[in-house]
Amino acid sequence: MSAIDKSQPILIYLAGGVQGGAVVRAALRRGFKVRALVRDRKRGPALSAIGVELVEGDLRDPASLRAAGADIAHAVMQIPIGSQDDMRIQAENAVSASIACGLKSVVLKLASASRSAPCEEPSFVANAMIEDIVRRSGLPFCIVRPTMYLDNLLKPSARKDIVDEGVFAPPIAESQRIAWTSVDDCARAAMTLLAHGIHSGDYRIAGPDSVTGKELVSRMSLWLGRQITYRAQPLDEFERDVDAAMGPGTGRRVASKFRFFASNPDEADAILSRPFESGSELKDFRPTGIEEWVRQHRRAFFEGSASSAGDHGAIPRKTA
Repeated sequence: MSAIDKSQPILIYLAGGVQGGAVVRAALRRGFKVRALVRDRKRGPALSAIGVELVEGDLRDPASLRAAGADIAHAVMQIPIGSQDDMRIQAENAVSASIACGLKSVVLKLASASRSAPCEEPSFVANAMIEDIVRRSGLPFCIVRPTMYLDNLLKPSARKDIVDEGVFAPPIAESQRIAWTSVDDCARAAMTLLAHGIHSGDYRIAGPDSVTGKELVSRMSLWLGRQITYRAQPLDEFERDVDAAMGPGTGRRVASKFRFFASNPDEADAILSRPFESGSELKDFRPTGIEEWVRQHRRAFFEGSASSAGDHGAIPRKTA
């Protein structure tokens, strides 16, 4: 285990997205040079403006991935959520390109927990499949994964409900304790591991506190300057809302994780509730608390809202 050479760029997958963008910012703050993999160079001017090298590539095109990884020793790899077949093909392409380019290590950034079949939750099974593909390849790698992202509260529909209606109504019981994390914290953790030359282990990134829904909105209310109420949305209603917004059948897929949590409370606690536990590999990593995260994003909550940040009285509703 040794620190990596910061004079060489690291390759960051899906750099044009929310999570990939967070990794880019965390890498630059750590003093890394960055090569950002994007599907369309024209959509990355903001990255170019901060000194990031842009390279076009498509996870369905192995040749483009090999070109992106030329002269690269380390990468932060993400596979976009989709059907299991699509995720398998893209993971295999990314891994084969990494081997061809002679990568020394990979940080695999997953969206959530992993559970192998016969688990019926598709995203958990897909994560396990991706892990297996990387593990069988022989590539040195470590994993970072979140509990649940506070950033979901900033999605337009959730943010509007929070600010204009004063209700936060996710499809999960108020009593379920969650050690909420953020995309920025997961990105910082990935960069901490990379900076220390760590390429083994599975790191669950969580917040410093485990809170119920009522405790979450109480802390949010303080920093948003308005009273917020927690209201667990029935899963059938949640599915109908997602179908109406995103097309028939989408709601069932999106809700599957929440149905899993409702049916498997012990698993839900194992995945969601335990606060961050610092180990030697992440000894200098400090997770962001709920109050601090809300304070940092307070302005974003009120952007485009009918309520101004100086008014009193709003809260969140449906969020996925």
